[in-house]
Amino acid sequence: MVAYVTRVPAGFVGLVTRFDSITVQPEVVDSATPPTAFGSFVKLVSGKVQPLASSDAGSVVYGVLVNPYPHQSTTNAILTAATPPTSGLLSILKRGYIAVKLVVGTAAKNGAVYVVTTAGGSVVVGDIVTSTSPAGGGTAVAVTGAVFMGPADANGIVEIAYNI
Repeated sequence: MVAYVTRVPAGFVGLVTRFDSITVQPEVVDSATPPTAFGSFVKLVSGKVQPLASSDAGSVVYGVLVNPYPHQSTTNAILTAATPPTSGLLSILKRGYIAVKLVVGTAAKNGAVYVVTTAGGSVVVGDIVTSTSPAGGGTAVAVTGAVFMGPADANGIVEIAYNI
C-alpha cells in the first residue's frame, strides 16, 4: 500500500474530478482531424469535434475531451486506450472540473489556463501551460472561462475549473 506523505495524486488526465456541477455531452468526432489526447481542449467545426489548431484564439474552445470512464461500449477497446477514438462519439466537458496535464509552468489557485497555439521548443499545439510565453517555447492564449484549482501534483496533473 502506498503511503502519501504530502499529497495524494490529483487524478488522471481527462477524468472529471467533481460530479456535483458538471455538464458533459456527446459530440461527433471529425474523423479527418480527430483529437489525440484526453484532457485536451477541443473546438467545434461544422458540428464535429476537432483539436485546437495553430493560431486558434482562446475563445474558440468548445470544451475539454473527457476520458469516458466508465462507459458502455460494444467492445472493450476504449477501456485501455491511451488515445481517443478517431470516429464515433466523444464525451465533451462543457462545464465542470477536470484533471489535465500541465506541460510547462507552475499552476496557482485561480490562475488563468493557457493553451499552446504556436509550437516551439518543448511545447506543441494543444499543450496546457501557465502563460502566453511558456518557458518551453512557443506561444499560448488564455482559455476563456478556465482557471487552475491549485498546483499540479508530482506528475504534472492539475485540476481546472471550466465555465463555472
